[in-house]
Amino acid sequence: MTNQLFINNEFIESQSNETMDVINPATGEKFDTITFATKEEVNNAIEKSKHAQREWERVPQPTRAEHVKLLIPLLEQNRDEIAQLYVKEQGKTLAEAYGEIDKSIAFIDYMTSLSMSNKGEVLQNSVENEIIQITKKPIGVTAGIVPWNAPIMVLMRKVIPAVVTGCSVVIKPSEETTLLTLKLAELFRASTIPAGLIQIVPGTGETVGTQLATHEDIQLISLTGSMRAGKSVYEHAAQTVKKVNLELGGNAPVIVTPHADIDKAVDYIVTARINNAGQVCTCPERIFVHEDVHDEFIEKVSNKMSQLTVGDPLDENSDYGAIINQTQLNSIHEKVETAVTNGAKLVLGGQKLQRDGFFYEPTVLDHVNPEDSVFKEEIFGPVLAVTTYNDFDQVIDDANDTNAGLSSYIFSENFKEVMTASERLKFGEVYANCEAEEVVNGYHAGWRESGLGGADGIHGFEEYYNTTVSYLRY
Repeated sequence: MTNQLFINNEFIESQSNETMDVINPATGEKFDTITFATKEEVNNAIEKSKHAQREWERVPQPTRAEHVKLLIPLLEQNRDEIAQLYVKEQGKTLAEAYGEIDKSIAFIDYMTSLSMSNKGEVLQNSVENEIIQITKKPIGVTAGIVPWNAPIMVLMRKVIPAVVTGCSVVIKPSEETTLLTLKLAELFRASTIPAGLIQIVPGTGETVGTQLATHEDIQLISLTGSMRAGKSVYEHAAQTVKKVNLELGGNAPVIVTPHADIDKAVDYIVTARINNAGQVCTCPERIFVHEDVHDEFIEKVSNKMSQLTVGDPLDENSDYGAIINQTQLNSIHEKVETAVTNGAKLVLGGQKLQRDGFFYEPTVLDHVNPEDSVFKEEIFGPVLAVTTYNDFDQVIDDANDTNAGLSSYIFSENFKEVMTASERLKFGEVYANCEAEEVVNGYHAGWRESGLGGADGIHGFEEYYNTTVSYLRY
């Protein structure tokens, strides 16, 4: 049993009786049990963070960055062990696990390079012998709630900019990937980052998440997760009027126009859709294909999906691995069955794989009713849901007809179509003729119910600052 918490650079045993079994999604077998933190232990973590942050913000930012950058060789040295545990606990392929580790390394490298970027402003005033100075200061103690689908990269998104800017952070990992997060805590402990700046307190959203959201000493709470979880955090954070940063999933539209390179579109759409078995918020969800190229698209995308290998995530021949758990597997299948019942054509797949673990076939649905749940909600599985259109202006409106607003796609070799879509699609991200990239120096943010604020790049970095205006009379 793993009953550890990571508080003040030490692994301590939780005093809670609340536990959860850890299941390998690729086998369905239990291989460990985790223990959650008590309310008192969470409060202790926050208190230690508060004390450590007061000292840390006085350290020059470039010096802080030097400490953080030393995580890179630790990740490189432990890359194989981390990847193996990642696959066992989360179910994505080994190649995907390595890819996330490598992207996290690039993220640390980039974020630490911003250590000299904290610049203010000096303004003139109409009052004689007075200037106005605007400066940015670390926001203080922060909290991060991390999901199971990208637990390394999202953890770094919440830890690295916080620590570099002079903040501390209390992390609630997903219950599904707590072991992996505690493994990363070993690297934090082995680094030169001072004790107390990074705390890890496992638990559920209803308990630990709510406690972090309501605690008066937490000045910013960042969550990556479901819309339901985000709304709960937003509501609880209002009690202390703390800053909230939310990335809450999406329902990405894909527009394939008659001017698209269909082969390119198929390759990118399938690559993006099967990333982590489709369990990524930026995955293509609603595929709008112009009726003139519909038949060609369906033939080619079905052929591409049919050639995919699904299975053991440790097998380098597997294109994608397991679904996270039985509940999510059932949700995928229910959406597919409902769509077929309501008239969609099942072109390919549509079944759970008959093997141990949680796997779903590559699936293509055609002529989907846009009102079906498979179109209206995130599928979070290896399913492509297709419908047709014949008017470009109307399909832009249809693409925007969602409460989500994270990612969107346009495939066209027509420059006017690409630029029009880029201007009119109301999403935080528009991907034209490419798959979702989320580069570390970009910006990852959603509109509407997909979130508040964002991550990555200089804009994500500056989420961890407060602003002070000083009127200086001399």
